[in-house]
Amino acid sequence: MKSDLCIVVVADTHVGDRISHLDPKLLEALTAEKPDEIWHAGDVCQPGAIDELNHIAPTLAVEGNRDWFLRYRLPREIHRQINGLKITLAHGHVNIMAWALNYLRLFATGRQVGHQRFQQALATIYPDADVIIYGHLHKPIDEFMDGQRFINPGVGYPERRSEFRSRYARLDFKSEGSLHVALKSVADHEDFPL
Repeated sequence: MKSDLCIVVVADTHVGDRISHLDPKLLEALTAEKPDEIWHAGDVCQPGAIDELNHIAPTLAVEGNRDWFLRYRLPREIHRQINGLKITLAHGHVNIMAWALNYLRLFATGRQVGHQRFQQALATIYPDADVIIYGHLHKPIDEFMDGQRFINPGVGYPERRSEFRSRYARLDFKSEGSLHVALKSVADHEDFPL
């Protein structure tokens, strides 16, 4: 039986890697959303972060490149079907070799690879997915490319590129098969200890 489902997506929280703990304002915002589930698109970095999110709602998480380096083992991807939509949750760095080559290119040319290149790579790996949810880029995205929808919630901790606002996405899956996405951010965090 199909039913409405609210999922909140976070990514790149980097707890224990770049920050000491999850942003309290992010936790408040996620609690206020009253999600059925929380999905974490990688770079969790510390199991305690998932434990905290599980207090809000059952949480699924995938392994990001920083998780791999820190030896925090999680599934590489998670596949779900919700109300007829095939969903894939992955970090987006593709694999460690692709991640390393991207950084070599950045250092050699001074140019970053555009998000469309990551989406093309993910589409090749997951051609059957209707929706691919990913992180890694620290940039909120909700767009279609060649018939697939790509959603990135942005960075899950306050940093300069996000105007010091933790970001997340709210996904509302409706019973008739539609998906409404809201890319959100929490209030300014100038006093947040990084």
